[in-house]
Amino acid sequence: MTSGVANFAGDCGECSDRGKYHTATCRGGMQVGQSATVNGSSPQNCVVANDKGTVFGIELLSNAGFYSYQVRVDAQGPSGAFSGSMYLAFEDETHDVYYLSIYSSRRESHTVSFNSSSPNIIAIYWSDYDFTVKTGDAARAKADFKVLSPA
Repeated sequence: MTSGVANFAGDCGECSDRGKYHTATCRGGMQVGQSATVNGSSPQNCVVANDKGTVFGIELLSNAGFYSYQVRVDAQGPSGAFSGSMYLAFEDETHDVYYLSIYSSRRESHTVSFNSSSPNIIAIYWSDYDFTVKTGDAARAKADFKVLSPA
């Protein structure tokens, strides 16, 4: 297990265009035991959504049980009537993509558990709207994962 921080570089701020998403990538990926920064600072400065939806922290952990790995996200969804959700996705080195939507305006821990032969997270995606990450292989089967929100 590795400790420390993996720095993702890319977009910053709210993505409010329907059908689009922001992306931040990390060369070598976020390894098990690491947490994420985006453009050199806390995710809360970049990974945001409408009406105060914010990601405060992201980490990749090993997990006991059926799923071997877990992305843990410290976040709060948008607040206010009809504010919707904040949508996130995480891509590992096998190019499997795992999705998470955060709707509660309370700051809570959310988890995405998964199995992978190469679990390092190489990209983070986010938007105000539900989306599907466009990968190189459109025929690729959707990855198996489990979401627990809040954890």
